[in-house]
Amino acid sequence: MRGAVPAAAAAAAAAMGGRLVRALRAFNVESRAHREISKEKPTPAPHHPTTRLDALTEHPAIREKVYSKDDRLLTLLKDVYVESRDPPGQVKDGGGEHVPCKQEEKRITKLGQFEYLDIKKVTKGKISIVEALLLLNNHKLHPKIWTAEKIAAEYSLELTEVNSLLEFFIPFTMQEFPKETRKAIKPT
Repeated sequence: MRGAVPAAAAAAAAAMGGRLVRALRAFNVESRAHREISKEKPTPAPHHPTTRLDALTEHPAIREKVYSKDDRLLTLLKDVYVESRDPPGQVKDGGGEHVPCKQEEKRITKLGQFEYLDIKKVTKGKISIVEALLLLNNHKLHPKIWTAEKIAAEYSLELTEVNSLLEFFIPFTMQEFPKETRKAIKPT
């Protein structure tokens, strides 16, 4: 056990090393700070002559002209009468662009299963994802009851959009391909 160092001795050596590092770091801090403070500061660049604020004080004629009242200009100003009226509101035809109103009409949605997480109000002419899935499922199960016209009236949608939705978006379908059409993988 001659080469082993006890734990207490190792801790004391580490503490002493820390003190030594701190002492070297703090060595002569005050004199270094005074030396840095007493250095000559670089002189700032001169200001451009147009940025000087004292240009009026250098030329009293300009200062007098700026602060004096001109009676001719005052009489012209008294003759000016401004009347302001708002033009009548006109909506420009944007060539078929939809110009949104500041406050769009909203409708209450058909609630889904997640009461607190569901969207409560939707702009007229739009539907939530829960409503989309609900109306597509209703149309699939009962196409004679849930026609495109009834869906458009129920959800405040355009009939052409509902027809496109029912034609091109078909969820909940599963297709199985016959085994004869599959390519057989032959073992090599």
